[in-house]
Amino acid sequence: MHGHNILAELQTALEALCPAKSHRTDIDFLTLYKTTRKTDPVLFVYEPRIYIVIQGQKEISVRDKRYVYNETQYLVSTIDIPVSGMITEASPQRPYLAMCLSFAPMEIFEVISAMGGPPEPLLSPYFGMGLSELTPDLLDALWRLLNCLPEPSARRFLAPRIKQEIIYRMLHGAQGSTLCEIANYRSDLSGVNRAILYLRQHFRENFEISLLPGLTGMSQSKFYQCFQDATHLTPVQYRMRLRVQEARRLMLHEGKRVAEAGFDVGYDSPSQFNREYRKLFGLPPHADIKRIRSIGMDQYCADNEEVWL
Repeated sequence: MHGHNILAELQTALEALCPAKSHRTDIDFLTLYKTTRKTDPVLFVYEPRIYIVIQGQKEISVRDKRYVYNETQYLVSTIDIPVSGMITEASPQRPYLAMCLSFAPMEIFEVISAMGGPPEPLLSPYFGMGLSELTPDLLDALWRLLNCLPEPSARRFLAPRIKQEIIYRMLHGAQGSTLCEIANYRSDLSGVNRAILYLRQHFRENFEISLLPGLTGMSQSKFYQCFQDATHLTPVQYRMRLRVQEARRLMLHEGKRVAEAGFDVGYDSPSQFNREYRKLFGLPPHADIKRIRSIGMDQYCADNEEVWL
């Protein structure tokens, strides 16, 4: 089957198989997405995943770095990265459709080992996120993966093997070098990943950022350079984004007041919290929450957040 025909078949199948904006399937590593509406920018953390747009278009931003992609490319995230994302093409006539496959570094390592070693080194920066061409071979594997959903035996036996094939093909794509790096526990990117794990677990605490290089085995100067290369953020900026995103969640979904939310995520200074919140969301927290409440909290979440969950 030609690539264009496979894509059309995938679009038809995914639209039928996805009953909600976000649908965790009976294949434990596969989530499907569907929406008929464009969204406002939403801040969240992209975890290690393969993100494939089957129909429509999406934009992901990390500070001044933008990734705009549709059904011609897929995005690989190898580490946890705070991003701003929005659906830029979607309509009732042609809904946005996407697939997300989770993976762990050990799964990549196992495929590399079964291959007898990594593929030929590819020239690519060690950023933790990047786009690659969605080839006919990958489309075919994704089509076969979707076809596993109706059959329990296929989900158990075939789906994990198709996932290995998808990883194999990714290793031979533009993100191959970065995937090899994250699969190597001793690599600089894996060291950055350990620092990120610590930041995500302790971002509410006012610890000294200078302790992070000790978790990675790198010198101070090398760590800060590698961290910024991988995330496009400094460790301080990374922690700030985690704090502000969590504070917004507390205000939107748990009804916390501005000062309380800021304090809960680690801010001692209300003015600093207001300043950093405005930098990310374009409005101070009071005005932002008031704007969302004027739309209706449930309506705002349904229109903008559910498709990212």
